[in-house]
Amino acid sequence: MARVRAVDRRLYLLVEIAARRLHRDVDARLNRDAGVSASQAAVLFLLLRRGERRLGAIGDTLALGAPAVSGLISRMEKAGLVTRRKDSTDKRGALVDLSEHGRVAAEKADAILRAYNTEIDERLGEEDADALHHALTRLITPED
Repeated sequence: MARVRAVDRRLYLLVEIAARRLHRDVDARLNRDAGVSASQAAVLFLLLRRGERRLGAIGDTLALGAPAVSGLISRMEKAGLVTRRKDSTDKRGALVDLSEHGRVAAEKADAILRAYNTEIDERLGEEDADALHHALTRLITPED
């Protein structure tokens, strides 16, 4: 197979299209089977694995701006997925944690995403899945 020139690859476009399609598919599954969106699931996983977090730390980890995090957490709080309380060490800050409902949703979402990852692995095959994992990890890892 002839090698495609870098200028003809349009790698960003392909990554963007793939990301949107995967996101749309997994978002539909998460909504249907766990009652949460993909964005909400990301917050739930973070809190499930790392415990209570400040809003800024959630934004930093998920690469979201302050307004996006604030809106997302407000919607999640209204849905009963998280609790928010004032940070006793910083009166301007707030700490977010999972509610029991959020913990159950996080566990359901985790199972859905594990199955989805298995589907992707099987579709790509081990060698391509490993190569994709390596390449995407390099793309999101800051250069020193």
